[in-house]
Amino acid sequence: MNRIIPFLAAFVGLIALAGAVIVELQSQQRAERISQELARIRLTMDLLSQRADALAIAADDGTAEGLLALQDRMNTLEEQWRNQTASAGAAPAPGDATSASVAAGAEPAAIDPSLPVDDCIPQGTRFMAVPGGRYAICQTSAVVRVNGITGGNVVVEGVGVITETGFANLAGTTCTLMVFSADIEGFAEMRVTCT
Repeated sequence: MNRIIPFLAAFVGLIALAGAVIVELQSQQRAERISQELARIRLTMDLLSQRADALAIAADDGTAEGLLALQDRMNTLEEQWRNQTASAGAAPAPGDATSASVAAGAEPAAIDPSLPVDDCIPQGTRFMAVPGGRYAICQTSAVVRVNGITGGNVVVEGVGVITETGFANLAGTTCTLMVFSADIEGFAEMRVTCT
């Protein structure tokens, strides 16, 4: 029995050594998995950073400046319209549709005080409409009442459905409504012309 005890002690030592080797191998594998996961996270962060940089560059594509320029042009046109309607007895502005008739010797059309001249949309002007909107057309009895806008269609009270790039006559007037575009987001670009 005395000879078996050293062998048993050696055997237990070998088992302990094998257990330590297995634990070490498992901890190395775990450390390798963690380092691979960290590398993936770093790569993902780098890609997200590049996308954010690309979006920041794309956001500065001049759209804001273009919108501001458009707003300035609209303000200028509105001011010119106000000045033109305020000085109805004066000569029409250069480039005005009535300037050709005045040059030919015809009298400019008088402004009817019973028809709207303020808070209205000038004839022939494109405008944006939203559902539920009511848009009076200057110097006419025409009023565009938009009941609904879907992708490609506009529902106008008294007219019905007008498809994008289509037109229809406004009931009770000599005016024609044209729809240039209609978005599913609820915006439509339109124009009214009267004869």
